Amino acid sequence: MPAQTSYSSRQAVAYMGLVFAQFVSDIISRSIETAAGAGFGIVVSRGTNADAQAVIGGTTGILGVTIRSLDREGAANTGAISYAEKETAGIMREGYIWVTCPSGCVPGDAVNFVEATGVLDSGAPSGTGETGLDDCFWDSTAAAGELAVLRVKNVENITAGT
Repeated sequence: MPAQTSYSSRQAVAYMGLVFAQFVSDIISRSIETAAGAGFGIVVSRGTNADAQAVIGGTTGILGVTIRSLDREGAANTGAISYAEKETAGIMREGYIWVTCPSGCVPGDAVNFVEATGVLDSGAPSGTGETGLDDCFWDSTAAAGELAVLRVKNVENITAGT
């Protein structure tokens, strides 16, 4: 008896946190310190143990953007497609990655993120609680809430919102 009883006739183009293209990437790994875990395609920064842990968002010590992990979608899939606390996460420091852009974007748009959640968006930081990733930029066009390609580069170069 088959385990899967229905099939989609078309695969999705991409998924949140999926590495885009075979470009040279700098990907590191850190243990997730945040109790609620961490989703794919969000900004993380250094945790309590700066050499081994990562937390969601932050204002200093930015590490990069979490990448999708296929082992979180395996045979024992529980629907929790994210990194749990204490799991090792892949974190992109340089490269190209698929990320949801809440406001929509066009190639070359600036990148900011919400410090409390790590959620990325287009444009300069618009106020307190947002930080700009000055050397990163959106590399494709997307309507609000759709996936777009993000160019991750020099994640330590940031500007806090005012």
